[in-house]
Amino acid sequence: MKKLTIEDIQFIDTYLSNSDIHYEDIRIEMIDHVASEIENSMNQGDNRDFYDIFKDYMIENKASLEKQGSRPFNSKIFKSVCKKFLRNLYSWQVILGSVLCFWIFNSLYKYFHIDGFIITFFPTFLMALVGLIPIVVFGKKKFSFIGNFVVLVSIFFSFNYYFIPYLDEPSLFYFVNLVIMSIFFVCSLKTMISLVIYYKKRFQLI
Repeated sequence: MKKLTIEDIQFIDTYLSNSDIHYEDIRIEMIDHVASEIENSMNQGDNRDFYDIFKDYMIENKASLEKQGSRPFNSKIFKSVCKKFLRNLYSWQVILGSVLCFWIFNSLYKYFHIDGFIITFFPTFLMALVGLIPIVVFGKKKFSFIGNFVVLVSIFFSFNYYFIPYLDEPSLFYFVNLVIMSIFFVCSLKTMISLVIYYKKRFQLI
């Protein structure tokens, strides 16, 4: 079975980088897709060299690829982020981390006598800090999954905002909200870290 060389992969990456593919994670997914299509052509009897196959493929598909790569919201990346998030919900790190965060948050709220309004904005502030992780690691590089993460933060904030009237301690809603907040924060943190690690490794392979 024929496989593309590292030089071929780097050529695809350079080509897409010089095109209107603004988001790094989308470009990486496209590299995989383009490489797979070219390898399929080679293994189905196309005996031309890589550059000829690549040239014909891009003539046919460049407009479509550029259109996908210029969008800040990509459904494929969003689904991938959501799947990672849901899988992480059942990990032992998230379970133990959520228990620890529940204890810390509850202690902070009791010690500082934080009211329901601040309780709503505090977790959103923490989530915003999680969203800064890829910026700290990758600098100015753009990632569409950061925008996908903002969607999750917005859902989380809306949930908290809705329950402001019910968050007076020690009500049932207070503890339910604190449990959900702890799980969501820890799971989001683990998901973001795993995404950063994944793409950092991918960059090393290109």
